[in-house]
Amino acid sequence: MSRPVPLRGVIEGFYGPVWSHDSRLEVIDFVGARGMNAYVYAPKSDPKHREVWREPYDRAEIARFAELAARCDAGGVRLGFAISPGLDITYEADEDRGALVAKLLPLLDAGIDWFVIAVDDIPNRPGLAADQAALTTWLARELRERRADTRCSLVPTEYVGTRPSAYLGTLAHQLPLDIDVFWTGPTVCSPTITAEDARAWRDAIGARPLLLWDNYPVNDAVMERELHLGPYRGRDPELSDVVDGVLCNPMLQPRASLVALGTAAEYLRDPGTYQECEAWERAIEDAGGANAKSLRALARACCDGPLAEPAMLPAAPLVDAVDATTDGPDWAAPVTAVRNELLALRDAARTWDATTDPLAEEVAPWLEQARREADAGLAALRLLQQTHLVGAVDSADRPGGLGPDPESAMIHAFALLFAWSAARDAPPRVVLGPRFALHPAVVQRSDGAPALDVGLALREDASLVDRLARVALARYSRVMRADTIEESRSEPAPPFPDARLA
Repeated sequence: MSRPVPLRGVIEGFYGPVWSHDSRLEVIDFVGARGMNAYVYAPKSDPKHREVWREPYDRAEIARFAELAARCDAGGVRLGFAISPGLDITYEADEDRGALVAKLLPLLDAGIDWFVIAVDDIPNRPGLAADQAALTTWLARELRERRADTRCSLVPTEYVGTRPSAYLGTLAHQLPLDIDVFWTGPTVCSPTITAEDARAWRDAIGARPLLLWDNYPVNDAVMERELHLGPYRGRDPELSDVVDGVLCNPMLQPRASLVALGTAAEYLRDPGTYQECEAWERAIEDAGGANAKSLRALARACCDGPLAEPAMLPAAPLVDAVDATTDGPDWAAPVTAVRNELLALRDAARTWDATTDPLAEEVAPWLEQARREADAGLAALRLLQQTHLVGAVDSADRPGGLGPDPESAMIHAFALLFAWSAARDAPPRVVLGPRFALHPAVVQRSDGAPALDVGLALREDASLVDRLARVALARYSRVMRADTIEESRSEPAPPFPDARLA
């Protein structure tokens, strides 16, 4: 058994609609029961967290924070509150510093003993790190005068990478050694994070306590068309030897987030023995309850994202097999395997009732797209089947009298085109791989400056359904290119493009 990550939990730090109070309580109960011991309130779209950070919370809001603190205490979870004043604070101004303390003291009285200064996602400038270090130092002293065990953390403006920079060097020299510093890994949503990555960053910030703000399963901003229902993965088992905490940033959908959070809880408790597939099955059962079968079908179609390429979808190797055997005698078994996957997905879309299950309501847009994608994929398989049928046909069209029935095959080809068009024309929701998707792949250059990794940020033409449709239509084109069709054209028709995608 390996060392558990000391601080393990959730940071509600996404852009987009803020979770309801009840949803927050539900997530706290879920993760606390699975050994997580930390929860930080940091929703970017709460105006009083970021945009109008000086405005105090009213009595009703403070009462809700007190209820969160009590629920966390009961479950062995430490509650943190993050504030993001970086948009317009004057760091050295007494008025702004007074407003900051006045904002946080009622939360301290409500039972919150951990405060995070989040100055991420703002422009950098010369002298910024020194200003932030001075403010954080002053605020930690002010809060600890009122409660000595108050924990203080900083989310810096530079929070990705594995190299030192001038900004990080200033923090390393001027920030108190007992202030935690957050980091998201080599990029914003890091596919992999190693212990070596963490050691390099820890060295860059002066060996301070290091907290990983892990942007998974978050799906905000450019990722809103995705639903990240895959397991927690790509994290080095030795990471727990380097970091002092890991906090996962969840999705806009709180209940759907429980799948990934449930698997993360298992990793964080014991990274060395973590088995992602087994943990995934348990998390689906726990999050799905009576509808776990439907959730499993959707999760298998929506488990790609920043941590997993579309080629890692469970259906991907099945589609590979269909493509590889489509012209041979062994075509039926791969087609059946893909058919079973698509039928399970379609059944989930048809039977999972969003009016009685809040989780189904959250994922309803993806369930509707799942139905469209499954319909198109099944239409492609039916067309493939038609091209392999052999029977008596009009000998004038097909000398020898044997082969697929042209009219029936044509009807199936049109059915595929209509179903495929419906899937592609729908509002963009990624199911069974993206047609076009973006991830916020900011990375650190060798000189420490930020840059966009375009290859990591952009995914396109990775839809398994599109691939099935092209394979089926290419097969149809090869089989049904009769002389009578070709002779009706003034020029020979070009063949369909090769459907075997890399």
